[in-house]
Amino acid sequence: MKTTALNAPDEQTSLLATLQQAHFRVAMLMVLALGFALTLAALMALRASAQHNLQHVARSIAYATEAAAAFKDTTAIQEALGQIASQESLAHAHVLDAKGAVLGQYQRNSNSLLNTVGDRMVSLLLTQPTTAAVVFQGKQIGEVRLRGDGSSFVWFLFSGLAGMLVCLALGGLAMRQLSRRVRRDIMQPLQALIALTHAARQERSTQSRAPASKITELHQLGEGFNALLEEIEAHQTPLHQESLSQTHLANHDSLTGLPNRAYFRRRLTRVLQENQTEGRGLAVLYLDHDHFKSVNDRYGHATGDALLAEVAKRVRAQIRDNDVVARLGGDEFAVLLTPLPNVEDATRISDKIIASMSEPLPQRPADRIVPSLSIGIAIYPVHGQTAEQLLRAADSAMYRSKTQQRGRHLISNTEVDTSDLRESLQYRQPGRQK
Repeated sequence: MKTTALNAPDEQTSLLATLQQAHFRVAMLMVLALGFALTLAALMALRASAQHNLQHVARSIAYATEAAAAFKDTTAIQEALGQIASQESLAHAHVLDAKGAVLGQYQRNSNSLLNTVGDRMVSLLLTQPTTAAVVFQGKQIGEVRLRGDGSSFVWFLFSGLAGMLVCLALGGLAMRQLSRRVRRDIMQPLQALIALTHAARQERSTQSRAPASKITELHQLGEGFNALLEEIEAHQTPLHQESLSQTHLANHDSLTGLPNRAYFRRRLTRVLQENQTEGRGLAVLYLDHDHFKSVNDRYGHATGDALLAEVAKRVRAQIRDNDVVARLGGDEFAVLLTPLPNVEDATRISDKIIASMSEPLPQRPADRIVPSLSIGIAIYPVHGQTAEQLLRAADSAMYRSKTQQRGRHLISNTEVDTSDLRESLQYRQPGRQK
């Protein structure tokens, strides 16, 4: 069954950002709608209250100026009008006679921006000026006409806007808390599942597990994913162990447990590549057991195998942690010494290896079998630049040792003086000048 790959959209956004945007839009819309509705209702209530108050002020002025209007006493009218208007919030007020002539008037002194905006609001909310009839002895002799000061409307609007801003701030804090909870309860479990998916897919790692979640659906999803990882791990563990075992067998000798020839060559090649930039010296020791065939023929293969295992154990005990010993095949071994500051280190370790063979093979009561090694030494870069050249040079030196005197070591190319080898190694050490 073919699976169809999902094409990612050109623009992607995270779930957290999507939820935050949705919460922000809903919260802002609710705050703005509620603020607008409350402000409109309050404005209507304030308009009715202002209209009622202005009507009451107009009647008060009409009553106070009734007698003065009957006798056309403009001075008394002006005094009464000024006294009442100064105590009330009025923009202007006029007292007119029956023919519309002005008997007295009041005009607000201040004309600030606040008053200008307030007057515009009053003209919008109260389209007509407030009037009251001036009646004397049952007959209308004049009229009071006035407009209120709109500063109270402006202050009310400012208060409403301030309240809306406070509500927006509180809504922002609530949304922040909600985002934190979304991040903690939803996003973190989802991100953990994403990380586990990437680890299982790219790194083949099945060790981690999804954390528990307070959200039921996410918790169930995490438990299902953990169960899947456990099944994969249970299936992969035997395969992984078998792969490790096969890899070990492919790179190590089953008798001695040492690395084999193929591993030794790869390691030597890699170290030579590193030395081209780092300039460190190294040495290759080629070891061969003396008279092994006679021991094998006389005492049998079991004794020969025990002898090789004991030789491998003793050689491994004499080298450094960074060095490598391998069984090349049969009774042949190789040792890689790196780093090698001077030639004396190679000969010193070779002497230690030869000296370690002086004890007889343990647990062989029939005859006394004493191991013996002949060692050939090749120094990089004097005796070779490649792994093949160094192994061939060390092998040649080992055979010369067997021909001349078994149980000792020889350096390849004996015609090369030891001082020349030392100078070559010193030349390649970092920091040395030509």
